[in-house]
Amino acid sequence: MSGLNGATASASVKVNVLISCHQNCRVGDQTPAASPGHILKYRGLVLYHFAFSIVVAIIGSGAVLSHTNAGERTGLGLPVNCKLRLDCFVQQLPDVDPGHGTLDPLCGQATYQGHTGWDIRLRSLSDIAQDVPVIAVADGTVSRIRDGVPDQIFEAGNDRLRLRDKECGNGIVIDHRGGLSSQYCHLKSGSLSVRSGMQVRKGERIGSIGSSGVAEFPHVHLSVRLDGKLVEPLTGKPLGHETQACGDLSASLLDTASRQALVQPTVAILDVGLAAAPPELPNLVREGGPPLATARSSSTVAWLWAINVDEGSRFRIRLIGPGEVSLIDHTTNALPRRKANYLAYVGRKAGVKSGTYHLSAEITNGEKKVVSKARSFTVSE
Repeated sequence: MSGLNGATASASVKVNVLISCHQNCRVGDQTPAASPGHILKYRGLVLYHFAFSIVVAIIGSGAVLSHTNAGERTGLGLPVNCKLRLDCFVQQLPDVDPGHGTLDPLCGQATYQGHTGWDIRLRSLSDIAQDVPVIAVADGTVSRIRDGVPDQIFEAGNDRLRLRDKECGNGIVIDHRGGLSSQYCHLKSGSLSVRSGMQVRKGERIGSIGSSGVAEFPHVHLSVRLDGKLVEPLTGKPLGHETQACGDLSASLLDTASRQALVQPTVAILDVGLAAAPPELPNLVREGGPPLATARSSSTVAWLWAINVDEGSRFRIRLIGPGEVSLIDHTTNALPRRKANYLAYVGRKAGVKSGTYHLSAEITNGEKKVVSKARSFTVSE
């Protein structure tokens, strides 16, 4: 789950530009009182998300992936059946720094103090209607489940007491061979397809990505234990170990395909759009992008929403209108520090006419092109 702390800055761009604005978010710090878990900041709102507490709080009563050999069979798979960096996205990794610093398993900063698992997200709350599958990472036996916790975007002032002892929402614990167990948090209410004592196969659907419990956006939180102690599955190293363990995948618990998928950069452009007014990050998380600008709009705003953006990155937003006319071409200043979530937009004091518009967004860092995304929009009268 991401830690967010929003801020807004404005700047004039050029004569035909109405606004250039950036809303950005960074990982929050964990308070000393938080026992292993998450502390999140979202536009100034401090949220707590404790690591899966099914052991004391839960009541217990898809498609199967193919495997080519015994070695791959024993390695852990991904907890989701979706296209990473297209339909779902890695937002946070475990924190492998045993001290007061932060370090993710790939020696980056896509984590925060005390984070214990992998958070794979959807864009917005509305996306949980797609029933994106959560799947078992290995063969095993379901030991505990919880269901019936509503899906929502967590708000500390209203929800903290109500969700006490249910911070991880709807979830599942599966026991595997060799002392391993896997835990899945924040599943969609009513989506669980397993029960306690049930045998499951690697890749079998066990539920859907949701936003139950203390979830600031829809995602599944996966954590892994070996003999009851938390381990980082990509490196295979115990969390909280005296020595930092990042980058060394020689003892990885994952199968080859999953390992290759998770070593990819986590920076991503979640979405881009063309609207009549600037979007708001909380609305993007809840509802997705704002409505498309129309011919009746008095202004035009091109926007992008990105995650896990490194210090020094720049954003270029370009809008080409009917007749291949360039309407917007703006590049932001370099980011002064890393951002877990970032919203940028630029606009014109003019509405759009009927026709097709091509919007492209690109993130660069120095001379390197990091990631890009393009969409076309058709505006009618």
